[in-house]
Amino acid sequence: MKDSFKSFKNRVAENFKQNKIAVIAMLLIWIAVIVFTLFFYKDSLGKLSVGNEYYDHVVELCNGVKIKEVLPVEEGSDTIAIKFATFARKNKGTFTVTISGADSKKVYAEKTIKVSSLQDNAFTTFVLSETMDPLKEAKLSIELTSDCEEGQGAGVYYSEMQVFEDSRFSIDGELMPHDLSLRFLKESEELRLFYRLIITWVITTFTLIVLMILLVKPKYETLFALIAIFFGITFLFVITPMSVPDETVHYEYSFQMSNYMMGKDHLIFDEEYQDYGSFGGHLNVSVAYERLIKKFNRPLHLTGRNIKMNYDIDESYYTCFVPQALGITLARLLNFNMLRTFYLGRLFNLIFYIFCVHIAIKKTPVFKLLFGIIATLPVFMQQAASFSYDCFINGLSFVVIAFLMKWMHQKEVIDIKEFILLFIADFLLSPMKIVYGMFLFLFWFVPEERFGSRRNKIIAMLIIMSPSIYQLADVVLPLVFRVIRKIFENLFPAAVTAETIDQPVRAFLVEGEVYTFSYVMNHPLEALQIILRTIRYGLKNWFYGSFGRALSGDSLILPTLLVHSLLGVLVISALRQEEKTGTLLFRACILAICVLGGLMIVGGMLVSWTEINQEVIADFGGPVIQGVQGRYFSPFLPYVFLCLNNPKFKISKKADPYILYVFLIIVFEVVVYVLSYTFMN
Repeated sequence: MKDSFKSFKNRVAENFKQNKIAVIAMLLIWIAVIVFTLFFYKDSLGKLSVGNEYYDHVVELCNGVKIKEVLPVEEGSDTIAIKFATFARKNKGTFTVTISGADSKKVYAEKTIKVSSLQDNAFTTFVLSETMDPLKEAKLSIELTSDCEEGQGAGVYYSEMQVFEDSRFSIDGELMPHDLSLRFLKESEELRLFYRLIITWVITTFTLIVLMILLVKPKYETLFALIAIFFGITFLFVITPMSVPDETVHYEYSFQMSNYMMGKDHLIFDEEYQDYGSFGGHLNVSVAYERLIKKFNRPLHLTGRNIKMNYDIDESYYTCFVPQALGITLARLLNFNMLRTFYLGRLFNLIFYIFCVHIAIKKTPVFKLLFGIIATLPVFMQQAASFSYDCFINGLSFVVIAFLMKWMHQKEVIDIKEFILLFIADFLLSPMKIVYGMFLFLFWFVPEERFGSRRNKIIAMLIIMSPSIYQLADVVLPLVFRVIRKIFENLFPAAVTAETIDQPVRAFLVEGEVYTFSYVMNHPLEALQIILRTIRYGLKNWFYGSFGRALSGDSLILPTLLVHSLLGVLVISALRQEEKTGTLLFRACILAICVLGGLMIVGGMLVSWTEINQEVIADFGGPVIQGVQGRYFSPFLPYVFLCLNNPKFKISKKADPYILYVFLIIVFEVVVYVLSYTFMN
């Protein structure tokens, strides 16, 4: 033990001696980034936000337009936040916000802002010159004016209803029964404590990662396992309960699995465990942080009133909720309260994901840096540190591609233990989403020498792919049967009864009715049009969403600079020098499977989610398929980005520490932005 520590100390000292200037410079840059970032967001961090949370309408603030709101003062507030939009375009010019006393006319804040600097669909803060006291100033007047040309101004959000009591909202002098999307920020001891705890954790752990990258230089499987632990615990608490997409459903499914484990009625739980108060569905809200600090340590108080859950796991897939259920079961055995139970379920899901990532990075001989960065992207860590079954899919997907890379590039015969592990991964993954199981067909590119003979390869491949083949057959064969039946009906109409001929495909198009396969077969051109229109409408958002443009319930939109920075890091990681790269045919097959998988995702949402009588998207000439989200394509990322690697344009391995360093800074900025966003909601 003593010798190991001495060896470690010597290695750190030697690395520092060899790269003294670079290490000092990067540490100074890291400190500067921390100081600048926290100073930039200081007006919104650690404060309680109250006010108007609705943003139903938006009006462009341009030259000649004046928006005014007179509203009661919120006691103790020292900052005001207003929500703006950029209309996803590049704007020019400035606008001015003036906050003054409605009666005294005293100016508490006045700020002129370049519209080009705005973040789309985000709050902008205005610090008041003094803390508000209703006894001194009963009402505030907020005026917004601009010198922007029409079509280049900022959008100002306001609500459908009047939220503030006895307020007056007007556009160009016309009074309207609405209110600005406006929040008052004020000090909160609980939130200030939470902020100090979480930011201390983030700075400490991220600094340790910086030091490991610069001085220790551990193996990538160790480094990324530690990064996943630190990032995961950070997002475990920064992303508030029930904010991750469908987390309420997944929490109930996990609790039902726990009930099965404990021999109880799977649909019933005590009222204590359904206390979702202070949590915002699909939306990070600051009061959730406040509740966490106040009630995390309170004793368990079972009410004795049992409640039936809203969702039944018998209608879903069980296995993907086992890790979360184990955490919940342990918490219940330890008599944890609802919050502790919830977070322990999240933690067990995270542990499963970290285990999968560690195996994947350890096994793959190539693309370790690329796979590690993708695995620890904020959107991946958010899903892993929640109750989402995306954690299950993403983790197993990394295991599958790691074994593919290993078997393709190793020289020895495949180990039977690895073969069994891959089969288990496919057995668990394919029933979840057959789309991701299709990547098992790429194992045909593994040379037959790895199996011992061609015969062994065929047998082994049939065994490995049997879960995927079964799931594909279960989906495809009924569709093929329907196609054949439809062709038969068209070729031999006399064989079809008059009753069948006269019966319309859709007797009644009721509200909320969705497309079906039969409808698609009878209207193929309409189906093709809606698929192509949807791809044109959503492809860009799906791509950016796959690696993390939106967090929380897809409502927390990251700044464009951060999103493009993440994309840049992924591209550079993909171009890193590797000893071996796949053939052109291998890459072509990867892209073909990704395209086919994407079409299956889109087509699946067409026939299972999309309403026929939906609103037309005017700019695209018709309706689009509903429910397709960028994170559905996240498991494609390792395959897509490895296709960028080529023998002509390579980035030296010596750049690895700097790539990781930049990635760490970006994730730090993401975490602070999430905190800032949440404290203003």
